[in-house]
Amino acid sequence: MANAQLLHGVQSRRLARLQAGEAVPDQVELPWTDRYFAQLGLVLGVAYRSTAVLTTTPAPPQRTVEGTDYVPTPEPGHRLPHRRLGDGRSTLDAVGAWFTLFTPDPAAWARDTAVSVPLRIEPLPAAHTEPYAFGPHGALLVRPDGHIATRRPDGPPTATALAEALSAVTSRP
Repeated sequence: MANAQLLHGVQSRRLARLQAGEAVPDQVELPWTDRYFAQLGLVLGVAYRSTAVLTTTPAPPQRTVEGTDYVPTPEPGHRLPHRRLGDGRSTLDAVGAWFTLFTPDPAAWARDTAVSVPLRIEPLPAAHTEPYAFGPHGALLVRPDGHIATRRPDGPPTATALAEALSAVTSRP
């Protein structure tokens, strides 16, 4: 809607000039300013609400932004926000054709790796626990499409928590 309103404004100004008898400028005013086609929010801000997303924790406080700006959030169902891993890679580069578990405590979660889907556990620097809204033993489970399947604020609640989460989001035993 914001983009359509920008285009309508350009057209309205041009029509007003023509109706006032003003000379038509050689160059047509184009609406593609830094705001026109501002669609990152539409492209990257897509959030899923389905059985492939487990919302087991309350969402962190959200900033409200007008228009179509993209605001990264660690909320389940949303695209994984970028952070640097200890080896310099981006968290986005660590996601692939497998489920990825990001955690500052891989040992706590590695006990539960008897799962029926491909899974990688990626060590996450402790500095990222606050932006990702979990504690020093928490984790984010990310789907192969880069969207967060679930966020666990603390360590695994049970010995089979990871397998149960994967089973729930994939509908596979």
